Amino acid sequence: MEKTVAEMNPVVQSYENYDEDLRLSADNVRRLEFMTALVYMNKYLKAGERVLDVAAGTGAYALYYAARGLDVTALDITPSYIEILDQKALQQGVKVSSGVNDARDLSAYADNSFDHVFCMGPIYHLTEATDRERVMNECCRVLKPGGLLFLAYINKHFVFAHLASQNKQFLQEKWFQKIIVEGVMRSTDEDCFWTDTWFTTPGEIERITRERQLSMCHHISQDGVGRLLAEEVNAMRPDDFKRWADFHIRTCEEPSILGISNHGLYIGRKAA
Repeated sequence: MEKTVAEMNPVVQSYENYDEDLRLSADNVRRLEFMTALVYMNKYLKAGERVLDVAAGTGAYALYYAARGLDVTALDITPSYIEILDQKALQQGVKVSSGVNDARDLSAYADNSFDHVFCMGPIYHLTEATDRERVMNECCRVLKPGGLLFLAYINKHFVFAHLASQNKQFLQEKWFQKIIVEGVMRSTDEDCFWTDTWFTTPGEIERITRERQLSMCHHISQDGVGRLLAEEVNAMRPDDFKRWADFHIRTCEEPSILGISNHGLYIGRKAA
């Protein structure tokens, strides 16, 4: 049987062999990423509102908000993730509209049809600027005026510092050029350590959102310095981690911390 276009996608192939279920819960640092997003999402999202999660994975955010009374549509390009999400929704007794879909094409949905849009991953797996623009344009198109876009990305300065400190093979000019200067790694690269990935900066994210007339509500570091101090943070006892998380939440909008965080989260409002 011939493979579908999605199945031939190197990102899909990578995630089909990756335990996404554990990504946001496996240890303290991963939990910090998820917890931080929820703190800020909970400031705005209300029961009854319509939310589109364009890269829902196995449903961490989608299921959380469906259980809290929001009308959630969850999409992902990885077929097995949607199967897992549907199974979880059934087990948890929550309703989620789901489907396999590429975030570059949201043509199944009308303009201004969602109160909020989660874009928690697609742009950092698109190596071509035109593809990232399509995702941004589609997310903004289906978002209602006054609605919020939640946009996640990977910080290039964290990635290079982390890799170079963990493995000296990355302490080379070619990796500086690939990650810091070009900001792109492709699955076809001989020394690719993950899959198609775009690395960026907080400033670049703010530029591309301004171009779409989004006004910034918050720009936060989801894991702060936690990833750089992963061994120490993951070894914390529950009470100590609770205090660490509290201090992190209170400082996660500090620009100097945002600049070295692994994951950043931009929250912007579409012009009314």
